[in-house]
Amino acid sequence: RNSSDLTSTLSDRGVLDFKVSISTDLNMIFIGDSIASQLSQAFDATVLEPHYDYNSNSVKRHFHNSQHFPEVAHICVTESAPIRGGGVSAYMRHNLMISSSSMKRRGVCGHGSKLWGLDVVDSLLDYQYQHPVSKQQHRYKSDNQSDEEELSHRSTRVGRFNAAILKIPALGWIKDINSVTKEAIIEEIDLVGKYFGVETVIISTLTFSNNVKTLDDWEGIQKVNEMIRQIAKSWEFSPTKGISVRLILVQELANFTNQLIWTNAKHMGYDVDLDFSINGWDGMKASFLLDRFERVSKYFWPPSIPMVCSKRPNVTNVRSCVQNKISPDGGHWCTPTLGPRYSASIACLLGCVYNGESGYLLGVVDTFKIVNKSVRVCEDECNQRFMSLVPVDDEWIDDGATLYSRSSP
Repeated sequence: RNSSDLTSTLSDRGVLDFKVSISTDLNMIFIGDSIASQLSQAFDATVLEPHYDYNSNSVKRHFHNSQHFPEVAHICVTESAPIRGGGVSAYMRHNLMISSSSMKRRGVCGHGSKLWGLDVVDSLLDYQYQHPVSKQQHRYKSDNQSDEEELSHRSTRVGRFNAAILKIPALGWIKDINSVTKEAIIEEIDLVGKYFGVETVIISTLTFSNNVKTLDDWEGIQKVNEMIRQIAKSWEFSPTKGISVRLILVQELANFTNQLIWTNAKHMGYDVDLDFSINGWDGMKASFLLDRFERVSKYFWPPSIPMVCSKRPNVTNVRSCVQNKISPDGGHWCTPTLGPRYSASIACLLGCVYNGESGYLLGVVDTFKIVNKSVRVCEDECNQRFMSLVPVDDEWIDDGATLYSRSSP
């Protein structure tokens, strides 16, 4: 309604103006807060056919926040199956870090819930869906049987997930950024591996939001992001120690969203540098992030002006903001703008692990260090290609290229 086109730089061909189609037979679970829900739905849009009824077929649990916005339905659990390629895409909402202390037999689907339930996990794993069986799989066919009759379906149980995409909850749910420790992150990884059966974990780096109230908060987020990177690099697969997760990859979501905010801020006239090659660039001259509207609601901290507006408003009234198609509220993201790059990066990262012939895919443990090194190179390329503002190659867009990740060589 009150929005503007993206800045000229963000409107350049191949930066944000493309759509993505993904095909995979992997079973994937997205876990996190409402922002993770948004992003998982953006991913689902790339793996579901246009005629798919998402609300009827995928949303399994939701709740209404009767105190604040009773008319809005918030999603707790989704599961889409089969997606394009035959895999599964699911989402489980959890507002805090997954831990043993917050695990219960039955979870609670509600605003601010701090618990996660094994009943939800079981329902995701036990989900039965109709998997199409191609005509080549039919052993008998009468001469007068039509092509349409050759395609049948078999009931398939999800059973386990190949990969989990984790988003550490934003500040707001996390009251103190210092509570996000190495031990807490590793515990979440171990529990997701144990209960969902995943062997690959992707962790998204933490992004800026309206709940970052001070530069100390922002510095704390950057420290957590570096912690995530170090955990991924140093991870050692050890089945004898009960560790089922083989590989951890980092999705540099913060790098991408920061580049968006910084570029928009420059367009608005803020004093920022756009040399994204400098180490620690997102910690330099970052005080502009705290340029905010006056507080207009007791429920939400006011958003950062360069995160939500396309032009600097003349007054501090939020109604004077012409929105920028990056963030609607300073906490969530405009998924039509960010969704394609987010989804492409997930597919690319999964492709680092599951595409091609490698010792890891064949389960040869003694080649793990070699595979881990090659995966890191691939991970870096995926992040540089998609979690940045580097334009996507024209031939990819023109040819309608499909990114593909598979669960077996």
